[in-house]
Amino acid sequence: MSDPSKTFQVRGITYIAWPISVSIDIPDGDENSALATCFDVEENSIINASIMSAWRDELQKDDVFAPEFLQQIMFTGLGSREMKLASDTEKMFKDWKTLRFFHVPALKVADGPYYIEQGSLYSISRVYEDRQLAFVQAIKPSQHDNGAFIQIDAPGNGYRSHEVAVPSRSYSGVLRFSTKSGNNSHNALRGLRFSVKDNYHIRGTPKTLGNRAYYETYSIQNTTSSVLSRLIDSEAHLVGKNHLSSFAMMEHPTQSVDYQAPFNPRGDGYLITGGSSGGSAAAIAAYDWLDFAICSDTTGSARIPALQTGIFGFRPSTNSISGNGLVEAWPGMDTPAWFGRDLQLFPRIFDALRESTSEARFSKEPVTEILYPTDFMPINNPEQVQAMNRFLDGTSKAMGCTYRKISINEDWKTTAPIEEKDLRTYLYHTTSHGWFYAAYNSFDEFRQKYREANGHDPFVTEVVRWSLGSKVTLEQYEEIMKRFLVFKKWFIDRYMQGSTLVALHIDTITPKYRDQYPGNNNPDVPGLRATYLSPILGAPELAVPITELPYESRITGKTEQLPMVVSLMGGPGRDQELLTWTLDALQKSGRPTQVKTGRTAF
Repeated sequence: MSDPSKTFQVRGITYIAWPISVSIDIPDGDENSALATCFDVEENSIINASIMSAWRDELQKDDVFAPEFLQQIMFTGLGSREMKLASDTEKMFKDWKTLRFFHVPALKVADGPYYIEQGSLYSISRVYEDRQLAFVQAIKPSQHDNGAFIQIDAPGNGYRSHEVAVPSRSYSGVLRFSTKSGNNSHNALRGLRFSVKDNYHIRGTPKTLGNRAYYETYSIQNTTSSVLSRLIDSEAHLVGKNHLSSFAMMEHPTQSVDYQAPFNPRGDGYLITGGSSGGSAAAIAAYDWLDFAICSDTTGSARIPALQTGIFGFRPSTNSISGNGLVEAWPGMDTPAWFGRDLQLFPRIFDALRESTSEARFSKEPVTEILYPTDFMPINNPEQVQAMNRFLDGTSKAMGCTYRKISINEDWKTTAPIEEKDLRTYLYHTTSHGWFYAAYNSFDEFRQKYREANGHDPFVTEVVRWSLGSKVTLEQYEEIMKRFLVFKKWFIDRYMQGSTLVALHIDTITPKYRDQYPGNNNPDVPGLRATYLSPILGAPELAVPITELPYESRITGKTEQLPMVVSLMGGPGRDQELLTWTLDALQKSGRPTQVKTGRTAF
């Protein structure tokens, strides 16, 4: 059931408004409709120009607010007899073009902009165009079904793009100015806006999983995932669902057949976003009106898009955050994850999501060493290697620790706890016997339901390696998982004792265009890849933008900038230590803890 709404424009900006259920008459003026702003004040307050000016300064930080909403001002929290307006407000109201102000003492609404029509009050949201095709659906909380969400059909001018409606930030009471001392919330995420990858359950909505057949097979969800419920309980605003590669696999835009792949705002605008969380990453890299995006990570689904779009991305320790309501592709390796432009938000997000029963370790000892495996070093990209060296040199000196190069493969040869001394051979079938088997068997129920309804198998793109995964036996899968455990114990015992971090190259940094078909040869990349390390260990990994590298664009014919993102990995359960250490290290070494939206990250 859709909620009744009104749409209007101010300065060419589209707004959508929903009625608020209040048992009070809003006094009418001569107009059928009007714009208004609410100001909640304390009893016996004297409202002078200084107070009102400070209040407006805070409102200006709200991207939903516009000066036209000052045409009418509603004072709540006091009666007309208690209202004391200083004489200096008269000129100020005239300058603001305020037509009138009035008192609604019993009205319990937050400060901020509203819409009035025929005596009824409406909350408003600003409509933004999704130019990057990062979203598959814009949603909002239902007014008729508590806890459910509904799709927003927001009008706009976008061609084949979604319009996303975002609520006023001031509704959350996050304005620093208020005449009431009790308005500040203890919720660190209050008022922040976020989106979610379309592989999470959200009550009242269906999900695509990047595949039309999947969307058609499953009905509207009756529950909301634990991660999203916790964020909503923290008073963060969920505004939409993001595009993902089909079945959370690594899908190139030329292979994204069912739903068009999102556009990366960085560089020349025609680079890939990476997968499978490319829509979430594109939204964060493009839109100032979005604060963070929930995604998932199996073998790089958060870290690779963070690399391609030049943003921060975090894969927490396995099982530190509940995966309830996340559609699993590889149980035991999947985990909720997230993107953001401001690293200072990340510890707050982790605190809100962390399971109380999770194994959380926080060492009181400072990080003493950073290990830099040469196994994943891009030897054909010296600029990338030099940038990593400068990053490690600067942060280690700033934090009073050291860094040194290691070779996981060479150390395994001399210290492996089993007879096989070639690590590549030992973990040769990591992808084929592990990832492909899990990705096939995780969707047995879906294939059966689809066949029963349609009489044939569902269409999937070539990157969904079901034809390969179906040939892997349970014994082969169990064997590779046992080898993971052996490798995990060896790695942690050898490298991760004490406060140690590991620095990684996520991938070779080079322009990857969305129109260049990558080919479908040799889908099984044998052995250990950098993005498999933290999932096997169950360790936290943080993707960190550190600089940009120039490249000659064949799209613009100009020199553009590629994001340079590296990863830092901590010991299992040391998520907060990794986040806070990285924040401190970036600040002390003079590196930014925030990135910008648009073509360049810095």
